[in-house]
Amino acid sequence: MSTGIAICVGIYLLLLLLVYVFQRQLLYFPDQSVPPQSHLDTMGVTTVEVRSGLDAVLQSLWIAPKASDAPVLLFLHGNAGSHFDRIPVYQALAREGAAVLGVGYPGYGGNSRAPNEAELYEAAQINYDWLIQKGINSQQIIIIGESLGSGVAAHLASQNEAAGLIMIAAHSGIDEMAQRQFPVFPARWLVKDRYPSLEHIDHINMPLFWIHGTKDELIPFAVGQRLFDAAREPKAAFPIKNGGHNDLWSRGIDGIIRDISVRLASSASPTNSAS
Repeated sequence: MSTGIAICVGIYLLLLLLVYVFQRQLLYFPDQSVPPQSHLDTMGVTTVEVRSGLDAVLQSLWIAPKASDAPVLLFLHGNAGSHFDRIPVYQALAREGAAVLGVGYPGYGGNSRAPNEAELYEAAQINYDWLIQKGINSQQIIIIGESLGSGVAAHLASQNEAAGLIMIAAHSGIDEMAQRQFPVFPARWLVKDRYPSLEHIDHINMPLFWIHGTKDELIPFAVGQRLFDAAREPKAAFPIKNGGHNDLWSRGIDGIIRDISVRLASSASPTNSAS
């Protein structure tokens, strides 16, 4: 092997090692800042403590329902910022009386511990359990997952009952996305946090609603389409024409989600169940 080839191989292996070692820093971009309570009060949201045993204690955000039979939206956000950044989204979703529980992830928004796949799955589960412990019927709960959070939502929905699952800019698995981002490396085989939505989707027994921008520059529309195609019925797709990855809320998807929520809440009501 010539010196030049040896140097190239060495550089490649070094880069491969760096990508492997720092992969979670390339996946998660948490904001640990916490706004003052006075600011949260003006926004109409409450900080709630959600715990599992003695080990996991997380702060999430809660907007209470306007009526006891209102839909309850459990929101699992994407990989950047924190649940605090999504307060305007929560407000928009709660506009017609729905409740919203904005899940606070480990390592995000003042929460301790470091984010990883297992930690985010547990965070989703204990927030779901918190709703059930409050006496909320599982058929009032609508699970919403956005981008990275779609993988968390798929796992949660495969393990629990709910009125429905809404996936926004969903991926099929982080292993596939990593391979797309780093095509020169065997990234698919090196990923620690896989979030294999494509494996979970066949175990989901609730209505699925998929929202995706047709020009999503981060998670291609075709990737989300493949996940949607693999899902069981009933399901419905909402392609957002010319929508990208980060502009879907400015394109009015909160209205789509409110309409879905009202429809699901109506179908789960005692009157409709008896008819």
